[in-house]
Amino acid sequence: MRRKRGQVLIIAALAIALTILTTQAYVYRLSRTEVESKYDLVNDYVIGLELGTKHAVVASLISISQGGSTSDLSGNLDRWESFVGGDYRFGRCDIDYTPYNQSGYSDGIWLGWGTDGVGISSVCVDFILNISGRGVEVDWSLGYNASTVIINSGSWTQGAGANEKVVNGVFDLLNEGSPAIVDSVNITYNDGLWREASSLPDYSLTDHGNGTYRYGFTAQVPGPEIEVRIQVYDRKGVFVEAEVTFTEE
Repeated sequence: MRRKRGQVLIIAALAIALTILTTQAYVYRLSRTEVESKYDLVNDYVIGLELGTKHAVVASLISISQGGSTSDLSGNLDRWESFVGGDYRFGRCDIDYTPYNQSGYSDGIWLGWGTDGVGISSVCVDFILNISGRGVEVDWSLGYNASTVIINSGSWTQGAGANEKVVNGVFDLLNEGSPAIVDSVNITYNDGLWREASSLPDYSLTDHGNGTYRYGFTAQVPGPEIEVRIQVYDRKGVFVEAEVTFTEE
Protein backbone atom coordinates (compact mmCIF):
# COMPACT_ATOMS: atom_id res chain seq x y z
CA MET A 1 0.00 0.00 0.00
CA ARG A 2 2.80 2.40 0.97
CA ARG A 3 4.60 1.50 -2.27
CA LYS A 4 1.54 2.35 -4.34
CA ARG A 5 1.02 5.49 -2.34
CA GLY A 6 4.61 6.47 -2.98
CA GLN A 7 4.22 5.87 -6.71
CA VAL A 8 1.12 8.06 -6.74
CA LEU A 9 3.01 10.86 -4.99
CA ILE A 10 5.88 10.56 -7.46
CA ILE A 11 3.48 10.66 -10.41
CA ALA A 12 1.67 13.64 -8.87
CA ALA A 13 4.96 15.45 -8.32
CA LEU A 14 6.00 14.77 -11.91
CA ALA A 15 2.63 16.04 -13.13
CA ILE A 16 2.98 19.18 -11.06
CA ALA A 17 6.53 19.70 -12.28
CA LEU A 18 5.43 19.19 -15.88
CA THR A 19 2.58 21.67 -15.38
CA ILE A 20 4.99 24.23 -13.93
CA LEU A 21 7.42 23.76 -16.81
CA THR A 22 4.60 24.05 -19.36
CA THR A 23 3.30 27.18 -17.67
CA GLN A 24 6.79 28.71 -17.58
CA ALA A 25 7.27 27.91 -21.25
CA TYR A 26 3.93 29.51 -22.09
CA VAL A 27 4.72 32.62 -20.04
CA TYR A 28 8.15 32.85 -21.71
CA ARG A 29 6.62 32.63 -25.18
CA LEU A 30 3.96 35.14 -24.20
CA SER A 31 6.57 37.55 -22.85
CA ARG A 32 8.57 37.26 -26.07
CA THR A 33 5.44 37.92 -28.12
CA GLU A 34 4.66 41.00 -26.05
CA VAL A 35 8.20 42.32 -26.48
CA GLU A 36 8.16 41.70 -30.20
CA SER A 37 4.71 43.26 -30.48
CA LYS A 38 5.82 46.27 -28.50
CA TYR A 39 8.90 46.60 -30.68
CA ASP A 40 6.73 46.45 -33.79
CA LEU A 41 4.41 49.07 -32.35
CA VAL A 42 7.30 51.40 -31.50
CA ASN A 43 8.83 50.84 -34.92
CA ASP A 44 5.52 51.67 -36.60
CA TYR A 45 5.13 54.67 -34.31
CA VAL A 46 8.54 56.07 -35.29
CA ILE A 47 7.78 55.47 -38.98
CA GLY A 48 4.52 57.38 -38.50
CA LEU A 49 6.39 60.26 -36.86
CA GLU A 50 8.84 60.32 -39.76
CA LEU A 51 6.02 60.49 -42.30
CA GLY A 52 4.25 63.19 -40.30
CA THR A 53 7.47 65.19 -40.09
CA LYS A 54 7.96 64.99 -43.86
CA HIS A 55 4.34 65.98 -44.49
CA ALA A 56 4.81 69.08 -42.29
CA VAL A 57 7.86 70.09 -44.35
CA VAL A 58 6.14 69.50 -47.71
CA ALA A 59 3.00 71.38 -46.60
CA SER A 60 5.21 74.32 -45.65
CA LEU A 61 6.97 74.24 -49.02
CA ILE A 62 3.66 74.20 -50.89
CA SER A 63 2.41 77.23 -48.97
CA ILE A 64 5.64 79.24 -49.24
CA SER A 65 6.14 78.51 -52.95
CA GLN A 66 2.62 79.74 -53.67
CA GLY A 67 3.25 83.09 -52.00
CA GLY A 68 2.75 82.22 -48.35
CA SER A 69 4.90 83.68 -45.59
CA THR A 70 8.31 82.16 -44.94
CA SER A 71 7.23 81.95 -41.29
CA ASP A 72 4.84 79.16 -42.32
CA LEU A 73 7.75 76.73 -41.99
CA SER A 74 8.55 77.52 -38.36
CA GLY A 75 4.85 77.83 -37.55
CA ASN A 76 4.00 74.40 -38.96
CA LEU A 77 7.02 72.75 -37.35
CA ASP A 78 6.31 74.37 -33.97
CA ARG A 79 2.77 72.98 -34.07
CA TRP A 80 4.06 69.55 -35.10
CA GLU A 81 6.64 69.66 -32.30
CA SER A 82 3.91 70.51 -29.80
CA PHE A 83 1.63 67.77 -31.10
CA VAL A 84 4.35 65.12 -30.87
CA GLY A 85 5.38 66.31 -27.39
CA GLY A 86 1.84 65.85 -26.14
CA ASP A 87 1.74 62.15 -26.99
CA TYR A 88 2.91 59.92 -24.10
CA ARG A 89 2.01 56.59 -25.66
CA PHE A 90 5.53 55.21 -25.12
CA GLY A 91 6.78 57.80 -22.65
CA ARG A 92 8.20 61.26 -23.08
CA CYS A 93 8.50 62.19 -26.76
CA ASP A 94 10.54 65.19 -27.93
CA ILE A 95 11.28 66.31 -31.47
CA ASP A 96 13.54 69.25 -32.24
CA TYR A 97 14.24 70.86 -35.60
CA THR A 98 17.03 72.97 -37.06
CA PRO A 99 16.48 74.75 -40.41
CA TYR A 100 19.35 74.42 -42.87
CA ASN A 101 21.30 77.64 -43.50
CA GLN A 102 23.90 76.85 -46.13
CA SER A 103 24.24 76.65 -49.93
CA GLY A 104 21.41 79.00 -50.85
CA TYR A 105 19.12 78.23 -47.89
CA SER A 106 17.96 80.87 -45.43
CA ASP A 107 16.13 79.57 -42.36
CA GLY A 108 15.62 76.30 -44.22
CA ILE A 109 14.09 77.88 -47.35
CA TRP A 110 15.44 78.29 -50.87
CA LEU A 111 13.33 79.87 -53.59
CA GLY A 112 15.68 80.34 -56.54
CA TRP A 113 13.70 81.37 -59.59
CA GLY A 114 16.50 82.80 -61.71
CA THR A 115 17.13 83.75 -65.33
CA ASP A 116 19.69 81.02 -66.02
CA GLY A 117 17.12 78.35 -66.90
CA VAL A 118 17.10 76.72 -63.46
CA GLY A 119 14.40 77.17 -60.82
CA ILE A 120 14.27 75.64 -57.35
CA SER A 121 11.69 75.60 -54.58
CA SER A 122 13.07 73.80 -51.56
CA VAL A 123 12.87 73.40 -47.79
CA CYS A 124 15.61 71.62 -45.85
CA VAL A 125 15.42 70.83 -42.12
CA ASP A 126 17.30 68.58 -39.66
CA PHE A 127 15.30 66.76 -36.97
CA ILE A 128 16.18 64.93 -33.75
CA LEU A 129 13.63 62.69 -32.01
CA ASN A 130 13.91 61.23 -28.53
CA ILE A 131 11.45 58.84 -26.86
CA SER A 132 12.12 57.72 -23.29
CA GLY A 133 10.23 56.00 -20.50
CA ARG A 134 7.88 53.02 -20.24
CA GLY A 135 10.69 50.68 -21.23
CA VAL A 136 11.36 52.46 -24.53
CA GLU A 137 14.46 54.38 -25.56
CA VAL A 138 14.60 55.84 -29.08
CA ASP A 139 17.13 58.30 -30.47
CA TRP A 140 16.47 59.15 -34.09
CA SER A 141 17.72 61.80 -36.48
CA LEU A 142 16.46 62.83 -39.90
CA GLY A 143 17.66 65.35 -42.42
CA TYR A 144 14.89 66.03 -44.93
CA ASN A 145 15.10 68.11 -48.09
CA ALA A 146 11.81 68.59 -49.94
CA SER A 147 12.58 70.12 -53.33
CA THR A 148 11.09 70.78 -56.71
CA VAL A 149 13.54 71.75 -59.45
CA ILE A 150 12.95 72.77 -63.06
CA ILE A 151 15.66 72.98 -65.74
CA ASN A 152 14.70 74.83 -68.92
CA SER A 153 16.77 75.05 -72.11
CA GLY A 154 16.35 75.46 -75.87
CA SER A 155 17.00 77.60 -78.93
CA TRP A 156 15.24 79.12 -81.93
CA THR A 157 15.53 78.88 -85.68
CA GLN A 158 14.61 81.47 -88.30
CA GLY A 159 11.04 81.40 -89.53
CA ALA A 160 9.56 82.79 -92.74
CA GLY A 161 9.50 86.43 -91.60
CA ALA A 162 12.40 88.60 -90.46
CA ASN A 163 11.25 88.55 -86.83
CA GLU A 164 9.70 85.11 -86.86
CA LYS A 165 11.35 82.73 -84.39
CA VAL A 166 10.58 79.01 -84.28
CA VAL A 167 11.24 78.05 -80.66
CA ASN A 168 12.18 74.53 -79.60
CA GLY A 169 12.58 74.01 -75.86
CA VAL A 170 12.80 71.27 -73.26
CA PHE A 171 12.44 71.27 -69.51
CA ASP A 172 12.97 68.66 -66.82
CA LEU A 173 11.02 68.57 -63.56
CA LEU A 174 12.50 66.88 -60.48
CA ASN A 175 11.28 66.08 -56.97
CA GLU A 176 14.12 65.34 -54.55
CA GLY A 177 16.35 64.66 -57.56
CA SER A 178 13.97 62.16 -59.23
CA PRO A 179 11.72 62.70 -62.29
CA ALA A 180 8.44 64.38 -61.36
CA ILE A 181 5.04 64.91 -62.93
CA VAL A 182 3.63 68.30 -63.91
CA ASP A 183 0.16 69.16 -62.67
CA SER A 184 -0.06 72.39 -64.64
CA VAL A 185 2.36 74.45 -66.71
CA ASN A 186 2.37 77.95 -68.18
CA ILE A 187 4.95 78.84 -70.84
CA THR A 188 5.36 82.50 -71.75
CA TYR A 189 7.68 84.48 -74.03
CA ASN A 190 8.66 88.13 -74.05
CA ASP A 191 8.15 90.37 -77.07
CA GLY A 192 8.06 93.51 -74.92
CA LEU A 193 5.24 91.98 -72.91
CA TRP A 194 5.02 88.49 -71.43
CA ARG A 195 2.58 86.48 -73.58
CA GLU A 196 1.27 82.94 -73.24
CA ALA A 197 2.75 80.57 -75.78
CA SER A 198 -0.31 78.33 -75.59
CA SER A 199 -2.31 81.05 -77.41
CA LEU A 200 -0.19 80.57 -80.55
CA PRO A 201 -1.60 78.29 -83.27
CA ASP A 202 1.38 75.92 -83.48
CA TYR A 203 2.06 75.62 -79.75
CA SER A 204 2.86 72.08 -78.65
CA LEU A 205 3.81 70.37 -75.39
CA THR A 206 4.94 66.74 -75.26
CA ASP A 207 5.24 64.71 -72.06
CA HIS A 208 7.90 62.00 -72.38
CA GLY A 209 6.72 60.29 -69.19
CA ASN A 210 10.09 60.54 -67.44
CA GLY A 211 10.04 64.09 -66.09
CA THR A 212 11.10 65.53 -69.46
CA TYR A 213 8.77 67.80 -71.45
CA ARG A 214 9.36 69.24 -74.92
CA TYR A 215 7.57 72.30 -76.23
CA GLY A 216 7.53 74.43 -79.35
CA PHE A 217 5.90 77.52 -80.82
CA THR A 218 6.46 80.25 -83.40
CA ALA A 219 6.44 83.89 -82.31
CA GLN A 220 7.14 87.31 -83.77
CA VAL A 221 9.98 88.72 -81.66
CA PRO A 222 12.57 91.22 -82.97
CA GLY A 223 16.25 90.96 -82.16
CA PRO A 224 18.69 88.05 -81.80
CA GLU A 225 17.20 86.60 -78.58
CA ILE A 226 13.92 85.49 -77.06
CA GLU A 227 13.18 85.18 -73.36
CA VAL A 228 11.14 82.14 -72.31
CA ARG A 229 9.66 81.53 -68.86
CA ILE A 230 8.28 78.25 -67.51
CA GLN A 231 5.92 78.28 -64.51
CA VAL A 232 4.98 74.88 -63.08
CA TYR A 233 2.91 73.33 -60.31
CA ASP A 234 3.96 69.76 -59.60
CA ARG A 235 1.59 67.02 -58.44
CA LYS A 236 2.21 67.94 -54.80
CA GLY A 237 1.18 71.54 -55.43
CA VAL A 238 4.66 73.07 -55.20
CA PHE A 239 5.19 76.03 -57.52
CA VAL A 240 8.48 76.71 -59.33
CA GLU A 241 9.54 78.81 -62.29
CA ALA A 242 12.59 79.27 -64.47
CA GLU A 243 13.44 81.88 -67.08
CA VAL A 244 16.07 81.63 -69.79
CA THR A 245 17.15 83.50 -72.92
CA PHE A 246 17.22 81.47 -76.13
CA THR A 247 19.60 82.29 -78.95
CA GLU A 248 19.58 81.13 -82.55
CA GLU A 249 20.49 77.49 -83.12
